[in-house]
Amino acid sequence: MSHYREFFSSNLIRFVAGSSLLGVTLTCLYFDGFVTILALALGALVYAVAEYVVHRYVLHEFPRLMPTLYRGHVEHHKHPQELKYLFSPVHYDVLIYAVYIPLVWLMFRQFSVVVAVVTGTLLFQLYYQWMHYAAHRPVVPRTAWGRWMKKKHLLHHFKDEYAWYGVSHPVLDYVMGTDKEQDRAARKAGTEAGSSSTVHDVK
Repeated sequence: MSHYREFFSSNLIRFVAGSSLLGVTLTCLYFDGFVTILALALGALVYAVAEYVVHRYVLHEFPRLMPTLYRGHVEHHKHPQELKYLFSPVHYDVLIYAVYIPLVWLMFRQFSVVVAVVTGTLLFQLYYQWMHYAAHRPVVPRTAWGRWMKKKHLLHHFKDEYAWYGVSHPVLDYVMGTDKEQDRAARKAGTEAGSSSTVHDVK
């Protein structure tokens, strides 16, 4: 099976890709120049920030916030190459977008803007999902950026699970100081607080 076929075999990916296709179609139909471009960028920014926040705080530091998701992430750390632990169940994303879309509507109340914001979020999520998939499967990224981000994510898994939270971009790791191996005392405190300790140090 090719990597692309394997990637799109996931129900989550089919949902995100199909929703993205619908979003792009509507965005083109209701294109409003620079306003649409800004809305797409805003939507992408929303996911870029959410990626870091959820990964760090929900899936590592505060497991009691969403224990089912947390347990799934622990399994992903234990079996990082297993496809069944690579993608979250699609119903989580359906519920998230069922809440997210009305919130975006309440903020902007203009169909063309709402469609573009949500489409930007979906497209960035699809990019994120591919980067995450490529980091864990035997895929050699074609670009230097892809190879660099794959290396950073594998450091998160095999060197320090309390660092390198960014999968699709490293910006918030640099801003928050998690772009390098973390203090061992802080890591121990995090483990005692209830977060996972599933990644072994690699010397």
